[in-house]
This record gives sequence, C-alpha cells and structure tokens, in this order.
Amino acid sequence: MTREEVLVSLRTWFQKFRATVWFRITYLVLLGVIVAELYILTLSPLACLVILLMPVSTFVVPYWLGERKLRRFAENLVVVFLIAIVLAAAMSTGALLAQKEPIPVQSFTDLSTSPMALTNGTVSPYRAPPGTSFLFQVKLTTAASNTPSNYSVFLNLTVVRGINDFDRRPFPMTYLGANASSNNTKTGSWFVVNQTLGDSIYGYAFSVTDHRSNWTYAGPDLGPVTASGWTFYGFFLYVTALSQVTILAVVTYFAILFLWWYTARQREARTKALARSAEKAKETSTEDPKESAKPPLTFGGKAAKATAFTCTNCGADVEETDAKCPKCGAVFED
Repeated sequence: MTREEVLVSLRTWFQKFRATVWFRITYLVLLGVIVAELYILTLSPLACLVILLMPVSTFVVPYWLGERKLRRFAENLVVVFLIAIVLAAAMSTGALLAQKEPIPVQSFTDLSTSPMALTNGTVSPYRAPPGTSFLFQVKLTTAASNTPSNYSVFLNLTVVRGINDFDRRPFPMTYLGANASSNNTKTGSWFVVNQTLGDSIYGYAFSVTDHRSNWTYAGPDLGPVTASGWTFYGFFLYVTALSQVTILAVVTYFAILFLWWYTARQREARTKALARSAEKAKETSTEDPKESAKPPLTFGGKAAKATAFTCTNCGADVEETDAKCPKCGAVFED
C-alpha cells in the first residue's frame, strides 16, 4: 500500500470510530488522566493557572470535538473528575510509599526579623511497622545567645482516626544535652522526643515558644508511615475529592458552562426574532396591489384629487383641463 492509501484507510477508520460511543469514552479517559496530572501540579507555584486549566480543558476538548448538548457536558464533568480523583489519589499514595527518608521541615522565618527558628525537623525511622518507637528531633536556633531551658519546644502530632476524626496533641520535647548539642541556642540546640505509634496515618510538625508570647512553627508533613498502602489510598481519595482544588475547578467549570449556555440561548433568541421580522416584512410585501394602489380617502369618503393649478383671480383650485374657474368664472388663457 502506498502512503496515500494508508492515510485514506486511517481516515476512514477514524471516521467510523468517531461515530461510536467508544470515541467519547476514549477522550474522556484521556482527559481524566490529564486532569489527574494537573492535580499533582497544583503543589507548584503555578497552582492558580493549573486550577484554571482543569475545567477549561474539560470543556474545550469535547466542544472542539463537536459536543453541544448541555446534559452531556455535565456528564463529562462527572466522568473526567471521577477518573482524575482516583488516579491522583493513586499517584499520591505511590509517591508517599516510595519515599524512604523524611523531608526535613523548617520554619520559614528570618532571624533578622524573628527571635527564633526551627530547622531540620525529622522523624526516624520514617517507615516502620506499627508498635515501633520513633525519634522526632528538631534544631532550635535563636537570634540572641540564650540557654535551651528558656524555650519550650513541642512535637505537634496529628493522628487520623477517621474521615473527620483527627487527634491533635502537643508533646513536649527534651533538650538533647550539652554533649550532643550546643548549650547556646544561638549556635543551634537539638530537641528530641520518642513516641511509640500504632497502625494509623500520622502527620507531624514542630513549634517553639520563648515564654514571651512568641511562637514559631515548622511543618507539617505526613509521617511516619506505619499504615498500609490501601489506608493511605483511602485517605488521599477523600482528601483529593473534597479539596479546595476540586471545589474551585468544579465551580469554574459550571461558570464556563453557564456562560456558554446563556450565550447560545441569547443567540438562538436573536435568530428567531430576526426570522419573525423577516416573515412580517415578507407578508407586508405580498399584500394585494389593488389595495395599496387605491387613492387616499378624504373625510367625506371621496378620493382626494391631486391639485396642480390655482386660479389667479380667487385662489381656488382648478384642473388642468378647466377653461374657466368654476368658482369665480374667470376665463383662463392658453
């Protein structure tokens, strides 16, 4: 087969495939995969643009492919976001389970404007079976020289016990000691605490106070990992479905859908109005010509005569064929 024949064959096959329901299923699944990838990108600095791309792509692609029914647009939203949420939760779960070591958390404070900062907050081990004792540690650094006893550092541990059941508890941390840490907080002092954890989803963060109403926070982050992958998948499924990203994307999609529907309806109404005006104009132009040719009637019911001449003697109206004025009798000269 020549190249042209192959192209013609592919085009014929695509046209037949496009007429089937599988074509719609295919592009909806692909859209779901794209939106799932966009979910992951919402953690980037381009979050606002990504959130806008999610509903726009869900609407534009079916519209470009010829979709015009309002109900099918609504169905597309459900299918695409259902696929996207399922895939995004799976990707988040896979990324967490593939992580071997914790990412150190820190407070985003500058010692030039804040009296203290927390850095290198971690947990060890990061992944372990339930019942393991985990070591949480964080480094405190202050702007001025001071002793660790003048500060209180806490581990803020969150336990996810259910869909809407979160147990948040602060655990005081202990200064590691002069042998393993500096006794001057300006050069950095380490604080630690041990916790034995069960089979749940955990999140941790750190906080510190100087006992003078000044607080600094570091984190949060998920961990340590003690629960199964399916437990985390259910957690990410719930979080993704009810996240602000999903809510904003769905609201934006319906706003786009409303604008399209309203514009199409107004265009249709305008087209109908123009068609009615054209029909009325056509009816007027096809009226009986005899009716339109009748001379106008005077108040007496007689047709008004067209006046072309006036008698110079009395000012009465006369006809062109009159030899004399019918009112005063003046004779007209030729």
